[in-house]
Amino acid sequence: MSKTDTLPPDVGAALTTRPGETLETVLKAARIASPVVTLAHGQTVAFVPDDFSLEDISDPHRLPPHIRQAVTVDDADSLIAYINRFSDDRSVIIADLDALSITAVLDWHSQNQVPEDIGMTLEAQPCSHKAALKLRNSEEFARWAAMEGVLHSQMEFAEFLDENSADIIDPNPAVMIEIARDLEATQGVAFKSGVRLQTGERSFTYETETHVKSDLVVPQRFTLSFPLFFGESPTEIEASFRFRPQSDGLKLGFVWRRVEYVRQAKFREMAFRVAEATGLPVFQGRAG
Repeated sequence: MSKTDTLPPDVGAALTTRPGETLETVLKAARIASPVVTLAHGQTVAFVPDDFSLEDISDPHRLPPHIRQAVTVDDADSLIAYINRFSDDRSVIIADLDALSITAVLDWHSQNQVPEDIGMTLEAQPCSHKAALKLRNSEEFARWAAMEGVLHSQMEFAEFLDENSADIIDPNPAVMIEIARDLEATQGVAFKSGVRLQTGERSFTYETETHVKSDLVVPQRFTLSFPLFFGESPTEIEASFRFRPQSDGLKLGFVWRRVEYVRQAKFREMAFRVAEATGLPVFQGRAG
């Protein structure tokens, strides 16, 4: 069997009867075998009859080349600067309270307020260029939150108050340091009772081994001031003292007073501040 016997009839005949057309025939066969060609930027063309001219068969709904970039910033000022550099009429801000994130989608879908002659009204967009601020707790809030809601020994609580007294604005930090020192000095004594005074403070009566009684007055509440989130300005937070006399001494601690409401308000304030500084609409929620 000759090599031409394995080719299609028309190709084999061309090779044997018209040698001069052999190369052209082979090229045509190759084009027929693989007629579709993908060009740059996703454009697709195909070889069709009539001398194999190129005809555009690309998807008419394909998206044009676009930026694919996801940036995470650490503070609101960086987010504002990035938005102002890359935003356009499509850009929006989505504030997700549950995730504590404020995200700018710079290539969001076109809006219905764009003039029709621009040709962008309600067109689907890639939504692949984003800048997100993922809020992190400040170092100060993290320290206090680690101690909140748990009763501690006198020594541990006194040392914590002394170390973090700079975050306390009411009562005076010096008073809190003095309380911390008194608590440390009374380590190991027997506390008998706690009485609420007319001022709202607590008076703890304790007795030493020599049976000398003294009173230790601790405020019912105290006010802190520190940033809730990294890179933000300080916010005032109230806390309440908690105590429990036990056989091994007095246990002390504190609990927040409606701190979550303050954090939510601070989050919304940040979202609207970013929106005001960039001129973009802000939506509270999540993008599916």
